[in-house]
Amino acid sequence: MSVSQIFLVLAVGLASLAQILLKHGMTRTVESRAGHAWLRPLREPLVLAGMATQVVLTCLWLVVLSHIDVSLAFPVLALSYGVVVAYSAFSMGETVGKRRWCGVALIVVGVGVLAYAA
Repeated sequence: MSVSQIFLVLAVGLASLAQILLKHGMTRTVESRAGHAWLRPLREPLVLAGMATQVVLTCLWLVVLSHIDVSLAFPVLALSYGVVVAYSAFSMGETVGKRRWCGVALIVVGVGVLAYAA
């Protein structure tokens, strides 16, 4: 596995982590009633961590795009959807129905087809 491929996998992980941090942070923000509603997210450490993760992801993504075709890299980034859905189902107790799991499976299969063709 090349360094650029490792960076692409890392980008999938960071994209997933950012969404999970933002979700947890916003859940905590909604539960808190202190301060102005539009400022609450900016005071929540998990929201700030999610935003910082997005910044790091963007920097890493620029490196990935300099080495891998965007026609392959961007679909691979979609694997983060599956990671987030799995996390939400197994760690957050969200109900994920059969249709959503089928959608995740289609994404994974589609990325597999693209990766195999590359």
